[in-house]
Amino acid sequence: MLEELSLHILDIGMNSLAAGARKLEVAVIENTKRDWLIIRLRDDGQGMDAETLQDVLDHRASSKKGRKKNIGLGLAFLQQTSEMCGGTFHVASRPGQGTTVTASMRLSHIDRPPLGNINSTILTLSARADVDVQLHYRSDDQTFHFSSQEGKPHEPRRTQEAQR
Repeated sequence: MLEELSLHILDIGMNSLAAGARKLEVAVIENTKRDWLIIRLRDDGQGMDAETLQDVLDHRASSKKGRKKNIGLGLAFLQQTSEMCGGTFHVASRPGQGTTVTASMRLSHIDRPPLGNINSTILTLSARADVDVQLHYRSDDQTFHFSSQEGKPHEPRRTQEAQR
């Protein structure tokens, strides 16, 4: 288990980038009136078919190729944290269309880890210039939005043919 929720976000976000994501949206929603914390990561990476996703969730397998051991614990740890804190966990994924991970938990649950350093997490995920990392943070009636591509000039992507 990871000590901070931002470390869960970092782990899953790094997997998104490894899966070829060019856009990664991270949403953190705190609702004190309803006592809920929701974390959602959505990417446009390669996605997983239903069989691979089931294997990842049921057997703690990894969809990453080339590993010595086919073990993946990032989703399992977040699922465990969500359920331990009275919440739910859901992953939706389709090949070629990306993956969405949604975890909810009781905000006031005694075992809920702190959010941690979300700023460093987003900064780390934003290190690649070719990926747009977005953070949508809402706490009751306060909102904050960040995009790593905001204010950057947009250059057309070079096709493989143009690079030759």
